[in-house]
Amino acid sequence: MSLFKTPRTSLAEERLEKEIHDLMHALEHLRSSASRDTRSNYERLRARAEDLLQQSHRQCHDSRHSLTRHCQQMSQCACDSVRAHPWASLAVGIGAAALFGLLFARDRYRH
Repeated sequence: MSLFKTPRTSLAEERLEKEIHDLMHALEHLRSSASRDTRSNYERLRARAEDLLQQSHRQCHDSRHSLTRHCQQMSQCACDSVRAHPWASLAVGIGAAALFGLLFARDRYRH
């Protein structure tokens, strides 16, 4: 035993060592727990993102299918209308071409 070491200091050192050991054990447990929680949160977040992506993909597919069907119906309606009224359709086409021509020429001469 050293000159300044007493049984009290030896007991205090033992307590301090035990506290340090307990603290190190608690920190290791906390690190392990945080790592496990982070991994778990990451997996949950990844699964949620995949679900949202699949849901978005389904909605996009459904919207595209619906839009395609609607465009086909509109096209069929336009074709039926042109077949039912060929002269009126020709007049509308000529009028639209003349209007676009005037707008284009007017814009061209302004600049």
